[in-house]
Amino acid sequence: MKGMNLEKEMAVHCGKVTDSMETLETLCCEEAEKLLATLDVPEGGRVEVPFWTEDFPELIAVGKFSRDKSGKVIYELDFSESTL
Repeated sequence: MKGMNLEKEMAVHCGKVTDSMETLETLCCEEAEKLLATLDVPEGGRVEVPFWTEDFPELIAVGKFSRDKSGKVIYELDFSESTL
């Protein structure tokens, strides 16, 4: 198992299991935008952050944060790993 840094231990909790997937996707995007300003992503590295529902822990998505060629932190939300 690879060593985990603080960001990999970080998790976002938003929405409920009864919310529609569309609502959960919107909430995840809003939370990911907030993380852009605070997340420290190393040059050439990637940080993955799980997004869980608040009421009952179901995985909604995994946020994959990295830097683009100009050094700006960007993200992609991967909903294919959802347990909903």
